[in-house]
Amino acid sequence: MKNFRFAFLSSAISLALLTPNVHAANHHSVTQNTSAMKTEALERRIRELEHRLEKLDAAANLQQPVAGNTTQPLPEIKKLTNEVHLLERKLEVQDEVATSAAQKAPVIEAGEGGFKISSADKKHQVRIRGAVQVDNRTYAEDSSGLTDSFELKQGRVWLEGYVFKDVAFKIMPDFAASGNLLPDAYLDYTYHSAASLLVGKFKPALSLERLQGDSDGTFLERAFPTYLASNRDVGVQLHGAFDLTGHTAEKVAGPIDTKNQLTYQFGVFNGAGDDGSANNNAKDTDDNKEFVGRLFAHPFQHTGYSWLEGLGLGVAGSYAKPNSVNQALKALQTPIGRNNYLDYTKTLTAGTPVFANGDSYRIYPQAYWYSGSFGAMAEYVVSSQHLSGTDKTGVATNVKQNNTAWQILGSYVLTGEDNSFGGIKPIRPFNPLDGKWGALQFAARYSQLDVDNDTFIFLDPNKSATQARAWTLGANWYLNSNALIRADYEQVSFDGGAAKGGDRPTEQVFATRFQLSF
Repeated sequence: MKNFRFAFLSSAISLALLTPNVHAANHHSVTQNTSAMKTEALERRIRELEHRLEKLDAAANLQQPVAGNTTQPLPEIKKLTNEVHLLERKLEVQDEVATSAAQKAPVIEAGEGGFKISSADKKHQVRIRGAVQVDNRTYAEDSSGLTDSFELKQGRVWLEGYVFKDVAFKIMPDFAASGNLLPDAYLDYTYHSAASLLVGKFKPALSLERLQGDSDGTFLERAFPTYLASNRDVGVQLHGAFDLTGHTAEKVAGPIDTKNQLTYQFGVFNGAGDDGSANNNAKDTDDNKEFVGRLFAHPFQHTGYSWLEGLGLGVAGSYAKPNSVNQALKALQTPIGRNNYLDYTKTLTAGTPVFANGDSYRIYPQAYWYSGSFGAMAEYVVSSQHLSGTDKTGVATNVKQNNTAWQILGSYVLTGEDNSFGGIKPIRPFNPLDGKWGALQFAARYSQLDVDNDTFIFLDPNKSATQARAWTLGANWYLNSNALIRADYEQVSFDGGAAKGGDRPTEQVFATRFQLSF
């Protein structure tokens, strides 16, 4: 009986030791090897003790009687019993150490969402991500003066994550960029879903399509309304979310929130101008700042109307008062072809630049709707600013410029996946040997921009167009959640922009993109 008791005790101790060691092994291979060696040594010692106890089991009957008709164990059995108790305690200590180490060990994950290192208590996390985009543009022969080319559009590796659960961060350099070498670098204190504070360099909350992820768009490039908003700027933004149906709003870090029912953003920035960006952390030389605000709602979220859950409606706006010291104007370009059609350096008085100088504002009504495989987006903008320059007679002049632009976009996923603002996740990732081909999406878009006629008090109408209209067709082949091939065709027609008051030649371009994003 004593032999059975000791064997049972030894087996139970060994099993208790193995369980935490296996758990700890998932976190650290060195801990696994060390624990396994210790366990093996202890088990070997216990087997030796069991063997000796078997030999001494019969000796228990030879115990010497003592006073009171009690018996005293043989010295050898007593010694072995003490040693078993000592081993039991060692196993308990080792178990405590292994459990403590497992609780403190970091959790390392790798998958389609990138590479993540998290603390055991989930309060801290660093995520490594990346994106590569390689483009080709081929122009029709009658698109005069345009060169077919290959381009490394993006080459990004970045870090994002959080510390102490509530302080999120993102640092994203772009090694393919010629000017905007650090598109994003910000901190976001997300203490409460209703009020979070975002500081650093990021996308101002204006254009809906601009706020879409740079790897998540439906086409290679965004439409005309996007280019009347700033690209990236440095500033501070208060943002938050509410739910009017009784659900708890989710905390979301970053410049846009597409998860909650009602969201807001209000920020103050240096001011970067139309399609401008705070490149290379250039210092602001103007005390005047730009104020940006946005409200966006998913009115049918959590209401039970599933086909309307993905409807989003919003409006954004900005106000600033730049002066001619720092606010040069960036040329506007065609969406896919990326060629200038409105150039503020092509003035009637050669060498005399045009600047933004005075009150400026933008108003951006915007909406999207995603339901099953269907997706749509619409956006309109009025962009008003004061321009200073020299007219054709050489007189310094200030005029008010009101430009407008709009777009409507529709898309459909033929392979049955859900369409979304954040890209498509294939149900069957590309694996042709198994008959799996990924996801296929078709899309169409119309976009238009009208330039205020007063702009041509300064600009040469033979070198800049007064209106641009773009038809775009696209196909997106999602090989998996990370790899994508895009193919777009776009035709842009113009009013003005050619010699003797003629129209600039129609631009026709076929473009492809190979993209990896994780």
